[in-house]
Amino acid sequence: MTDRVFQDHTSFEVSNRYANVEFYLFESREVKVNVTEGSGSWDRQNASFNMTAEEATALKEFLIQKGY
Repeated sequence: MTDRVFQDHTSFEVSNRYANVEFYLFESREVKVNVTEGSGSWDRQNASFNMTAEEATALKEFLIQKGY
Protein backbone atom coordinates (compact mmCIF):
# COMPACT_ATOMS: atom_id res chain seq x y z
CA MET A 1 0.00 0.00 0.00
CA THR A 2 1.00 3.60 -0.39
CA ASP A 3 1.07 6.47 2.07
CA ARG A 4 -2.15 7.70 0.42
CA VAL A 5 -4.17 4.93 2.12
CA PHE A 6 -5.59 5.07 5.63
CA GLN A 7 -7.48 2.16 7.16
CA ASP A 8 -8.95 1.42 10.57
CA HIS A 9 -11.64 -0.95 11.87
CA THR A 10 -14.58 0.99 10.34
CA SER A 11 -13.18 2.94 7.39
CA PHE A 12 -10.90 2.85 4.36
CA GLU A 13 -9.66 6.08 2.75
CA VAL A 14 -7.53 6.89 -0.27
CA SER A 15 -6.39 10.47 -0.78
CA ASN A 16 -4.09 12.65 -2.77
CA ARG A 17 -3.35 16.34 -2.74
CA TYR A 18 -6.64 17.30 -4.40
CA ALA A 19 -9.22 14.66 -3.47
CA ASN A 20 -10.09 11.75 -1.23
CA VAL A 21 -12.62 8.95 -1.12
CA GLU A 22 -13.67 7.27 2.11
CA PHE A 23 -15.65 4.09 2.65
CA TYR A 24 -17.19 4.05 6.13
CA LEU A 25 -18.80 0.83 7.44
CA PHE A 26 -21.93 0.98 9.60
CA GLU A 27 -23.10 -1.77 11.96
CA SER A 28 -26.24 -1.99 9.79
CA ARG A 29 -23.96 -3.32 7.00
CA GLU A 30 -24.42 -0.19 4.90
CA VAL A 31 -21.37 1.53 3.48
CA LYS A 32 -21.16 5.31 3.32
CA VAL A 33 -19.03 6.56 0.43
CA ASN A 34 -17.77 10.12 0.88
CA VAL A 35 -15.83 11.94 -1.87
CA THR A 36 -14.12 15.28 -1.32
CA GLU A 37 -12.48 17.34 -4.08
CA GLY A 38 -10.58 20.60 -4.06
CA SER A 39 -7.17 21.81 -2.98
CA GLY A 40 -8.24 24.54 -0.56
CA SER A 41 -11.06 25.28 1.82
CA TRP A 42 -12.58 27.80 -0.60
CA ASP A 43 -13.04 25.30 -3.46
CA ARG A 44 -13.70 22.10 -1.52
CA GLN A 45 -16.75 20.09 -2.58
CA ASN A 46 -18.24 17.01 -0.93
CA ALA A 47 -20.52 14.27 -2.18
CA SER A 48 -21.67 11.18 -0.32
CA PHE A 49 -24.11 8.33 -0.62
CA ASN A 50 -24.84 5.03 1.09
CA MET A 51 -24.46 1.61 -0.49
CA THR A 52 -26.15 -1.54 0.75
CA ALA A 53 -24.05 -4.58 1.61
CA GLU A 54 -25.19 -6.18 -1.65
CA GLU A 55 -24.08 -3.13 -3.68
CA ALA A 56 -20.70 -3.09 -1.92
CA THR A 57 -20.27 -6.79 -2.67
CA ALA A 58 -21.15 -6.19 -6.33
CA LEU A 59 -18.47 -3.45 -6.47
CA LYS A 60 -15.92 -5.81 -4.93
CA GLU A 61 -16.81 -8.56 -7.41
CA PHE A 62 -16.60 -6.13 -10.33
CA LEU A 63 -13.12 -4.99 -9.30
CA ILE A 64 -11.91 -8.58 -8.86
CA GLN A 65 -13.40 -9.55 -12.22
CA LYS A 66 -11.48 -6.70 -13.88
CA GLY A 67 -8.22 -7.81 -12.27
CA TYR A 68 -7.99 -5.39 -9.38
